[in-house]
Amino acid sequence: MLVAGQARQSGRRAVLIVAVAGIVCGDVLLITLSAAGFAVLMQSLPWLLPAMRVLGAAYLLYLGIAILRSSAAPAQQPSPAHAGFTRGLLMTISNPKPVLFFSTFFPLFIPASQSSVVQGFVMLGLVFESINVLYFVLLCSLLTWANKRLSQQSSSGWLRRLQAGGIQKICGGGLLLCGLVMGLNW
Repeated sequence: MLVAGQARQSGRRAVLIVAVAGIVCGDVLLITLSAAGFAVLMQSLPWLLPAMRVLGAAYLLYLGIAILRSSAAPAQQPSPAHAGFTRGLLMTISNPKPVLFFSTFFPLFIPASQSSVVQGFVMLGLVFESINVLYFVLLCSLLTWANKRLSQQSSSGWLRRLQAGGIQKICGGGLLLCGLVMGLNW
């Protein structure tokens, strides 16, 4: 949703690439922490996961509100590229789902034949992030295609509304919903 919101807000490919880079860097940080024993840290500090869940929920709510405000506001100067990186990074490391995934589920796929656990994490991380980047390339391509298609067919009422900020409203509402659900489940 963040990438779709960034695509709609700026339309610049560089901003999309930077937002995806922030998400990927957050994943790499979580993979590195997992390899360094983050699961042990979370077991010794049981308050850490609920605290991260509350912070993640608050951040998702903040992102959702920011996207909804930007869709309601008149056209403004696009945010700098580094803002997308920061949003992607913070959203990834503050979201408990990737934290749990990389600390508990991800290590289960390290092949037993690996000579070192760190090497296993590196190899699995490379495969995971390659798939992740491919997904974002496909998503961004689809969004670019849809935006061009909407531009060509802007005479239709629902297409015009969708193009005039509807995608941002959907993305902002989706982030708000995720933040609320995450916040209510802590």
